[in-house]
Amino acid sequence: ILVRKFLLIFIVFGSLSVDAEVNSWDCSNLEGSKIYSSDGDYLGELGPSWKTDSIYNSSSEYSSSWSQDSIYNESSNYGNNYSNESAFNDSASNPPKIVNDDNETIGLLSIGPDWDGERKHPEDIRYTCDWD
Repeated sequence: ILVRKFLLIFIVFGSLSVDAEVNSWDCSNLEGSKIYSSDGDYLGELGPSWKTDSIYNSSSEYSSSWSQDSIYNESSNYGNNYSNESAFNDSASNPPKIVNDDNETIGLLSIGPDWDGERKHPEDIRYTCDWD
């Protein structure tokens, strides 16, 4: 009986776990998706580093440390670690949105929290999709 109770608890709580990890099969859905702030500012797109507007293109304003529209600018609202709009604040209430070609929000660009499956860490996307 103790084993049955343990098994039941494991099944119930195991099914509640949410994994925010990016999987390789997500890459085709993410590629070309646009990144927007909660107030509608365009912050680039997801995709290989050779794409002009990619947040992983080292020559793009959207990957720069100086552009106010870059999540990699630690002085911008979208790249610091304290703004509610930042991808790098794990408790941000309004991190950047990931929007597909059908104009649907398919996730949030955010480092956490881990239990929130809607949030995708920008560096997990970069390395899982091999976009560096």
